[in-house]
Amino acid sequence: MKNKKKQKERRLFFVAVSTLIGTIIGAGILGIPYVVAQSGFFVGLLHIILLGLIMLLVNLYLGEIALRTPGTRQQLTGYAQTYLGKFGKLLMAFSMIFGIYGALTAYIVGEGEVLSFVFTTTLTHKLLFCIIFWMLMSCLVVFEIKMLGRGEAV
Repeated sequence: MKNKKKQKERRLFFVAVSTLIGTIIGAGILGIPYVVAQSGFFVGLLHIILLGLIMLLVNLYLGEIALRTPGTRQQLTGYAQTYLGKFGKLLMAFSMIFGIYGALTAYIVGEGEVLSFVFTTTLTHKLLFCIIFWMLMSCLVVFEIKMLGRGEAV
């Protein structure tokens, strides 16, 4: 019984980690080479190193906040309310909503452009492919969120 529970926990952990890795790396694989090609190798490398260090620092700060905050674990809005009050919570909620929807919009537009170029070798149908990609991914999320994790694990 314990062995099956540990196997299930390991599988769920693997799916969670692979989903996180896919989310972090996914768009960067397509975007970073283009940006580096436009800016030049050394400038692009400098930006990658600097942004990587900044993200490392932000994640270390967030980890420190999570470890030092008593009580149950919270999301970013909860930490903002704990340390900055109600205005901090509202500001964090607004920035999270704006950032998440902005990133999703950019991702859908980027995928629409890629799919349009792959299937028609032009960008004239990118809006159509944006809508198709959005509908397919929305159905996937609505019908079975676990399928996303399995897909990322593969």
